[in-house]
Amino acid sequence: MEAVLSLLADEGYARLTTARVAKRAGVSTATLYRRWPSKRDLLLAAAEQIAESETADIDTGSTEGDLRELFTHKRRVLSGRIGATLVALVGESAHDAELAGIVRTSIFDPTREHLAAILDRARARGEQVGADATAAAHIVVGSVLARVAFASAEGDGGLLPESDVALLVQAIAGPRERQNREAGR
Repeated sequence: MEAVLSLLADEGYARLTTARVAKRAGVSTATLYRRWPSKRDLLLAAAEQIAESETADIDTGSTEGDLRELFTHKRRVLSGRIGATLVALVGESAHDAELAGIVRTSIFDPTREHLAAILDRARARGEQVGADATAAAHIVVGSVLARVAFASAEGDGGLLPESDVALLVQAIAGPRERQNREAGR
């Protein structure tokens, strides 16, 4: 699987072939085909590995803390090879509905589930959050992937700066001033 992830990160989806994966992994194509019969199966396995890295049980006791921790986790997971791999897969998924489904289930869905849990806990604490988990997941995934995609131009390794994190937290959790006013009513 390391060979698949590194090839995707280094050269992109279009250049990924089972022969190139086998060569990079130092195995025969027959060995590769026994475990993963097709390029699609390789991508599914890669997506599953990425999804496993997406697991995050976050509960800091505050919505802002949870969101900041989620962003920290996403930055850590998506920096480096995994982020570059995802950018390659996302770019190609615009032309491949099946690949788009793989990306959605490995990255978007877990993010939406994490955000739904964070927002549900916030509501249970009586916090006023109007954000929808699906819309919030689009904001999170889009922001992080855009940052990774433009990392070389930004010269920051794809990490979201604190100012971006603060803006994203405010967009999802809502401004503290509004929450404080509403809580005081």
